[in-house]
Amino acid sequence: MKLFLKYLGEYLRSYPQVKFSKNDAIQIRDSAMGHLGFTNINQLRDRYEGQSFFDKTMKNIGGLMAVQKYLNKELIDVDKANLTDFHPYIKLNDTKIDVHVFDFGTLPSLKVDDINDTVFFIIQKDNLTFLLCGFASVEVIKQNLIETCIVRSSTDYYMDFTGFKFLKHIDMLK
Repeated sequence: MKLFLKYLGEYLRSYPQVKFSKNDAIQIRDSAMGHLGFTNINQLRDRYEGQSFFDKTMKNIGGLMAVQKYLNKELIDVDKANLTDFHPYIKLNDTKIDVHVFDFGTLPSLKVDDINDTVFFIIQKDNLTFLLCGFASVEVIKQNLIETCIVRSSTDYYMDFTGFKFLKHIDMLK
């Protein structure tokens, strides 16, 4: 939390906030349950993998939908999306922008080898609320990475992004 406040604290109030209704969350939850072959929420919660899958799906789909909603773009059809290996991105003017959603209180951790496109950073404040930080080019991202204190994989190299003062506002995409 200390690093989060150090790098994001002064900007938090300036980020647009998108809040979803419970109905939106239920739609995403139902799609996640259907994808795993469950018929009710208790089956999902009984399996840790199911709850973890739902949390990850809510974060990724919710973040993408927050950007789409703010930009007044057509929302992703959750039932048609391949949730198994879902990597959120939005395509604007033939430019692919990856969407990276991270939890409130943490810094976004990026797999260094996968930084190939512009990235839009989004904070998931709670299950239904997303803060749209802004977007950065590959160059800006690579110049503003620090060592992460969390080991995610023995083979992949992750670093935390800290260049929030260099992010471009979402309104530049309208």
